[in-house]
Amino acid sequence: MQRTTPGLRTDPAARLADLERQRPEWRAWLRLLGQSWRALDDPGWRTPFAEAGSAGRDDGASAEAPLLHGRNLEVDAARVRRLVRRLASTAVAGEAAGAASLRGYRPSAVEAVELLTAAVRQDRAGIGALAAAAGVDPGALASLADLAALPLLQSCSGLLAHQVPRSWPHGYCPICAGWPILAERRGLDRTRRLRCGRCGGDWPVNWLCCIYCGEKEHERLASLVPEDRGETLRVETCASCRGYLKSVATLQQVPPFALLLQDLETVELDLVALDRGYCRPRAAGFALDVRVTARPSRPIWRALP
Repeated sequence: MQRTTPGLRTDPAARLADLERQRPEWRAWLRLLGQSWRALDDPGWRTPFAEAGSAGRDDGASAEAPLLHGRNLEVDAARVRRLVRRLASTAVAGEAAGAASLRGYRPSAVEAVELLTAAVRQDRAGIGALAAAAGVDPGALASLADLAALPLLQSCSGLLAHQVPRSWPHGYCPICAGWPILAERRGLDRTRRLRCGRCGGDWPVNWLCCIYCGEKEHERLASLVPEDRGETLRVETCASCRGYLKSVATLQQVPPFALLLQDLETVELDLVALDRGYCRPRAAGFALDVRVTARPSRPIWRALP
């Protein structure tokens, strides 16, 4: 099996280029990922909260509700449209799976915001309906939508990270409700922390506990350890729900976007887990109720003569 080399470079551009050289069959996906990475630097995503001061969650919010639940997020609709169209053009040029159907996909600003809303909510049925209305492949549109949501979700995470509860007993992200993309065994004390691939969320979790079904019997929990990677990489597995989660030893927090690269660089672990009958949940862990609306335009004032 062709292997990639994780973490030799920290610069995302260099790592994307390395991955493209090592796995040319991923070229289309990697170039889409690059578009999303470049959008992260756009300051237009940095003020998403409509409520004054991006204040905390409602007093009546459930203890199970992530921090984005019940919020209204404001975005620049024209910026969303440009990103969605740019991703669609990149997908078509790279001949990504299902991309041929995106050749004439030119959503309006309203349609682009609707797509972004469905992606933030992890509403696959909603994305399917939008795909049917536009006459495009639903799988291709779902991949595009998830990448378009990254700048908004990572901006929200940066603003809400200080509000993440010290103790969060759920496996899904306390910010955006996404399932973790991997677990970090961080620092010299190997603290176990879960990381969200959508927003980059970071939260602690107990050892010897399945994040999906809550199984705590150690006889039901195990690890798959590659012979050539030592203890650096492993796959945590649960015999009760047949779920799995990749785990990596690291001295410090992996930057949010680098999580996606780490996920690609360790794809052989996914293949081993899938081959042994383990899988990751398809459904969201929590039905996130969040609204994404176009930011009201501000009036332009000029001095009268």
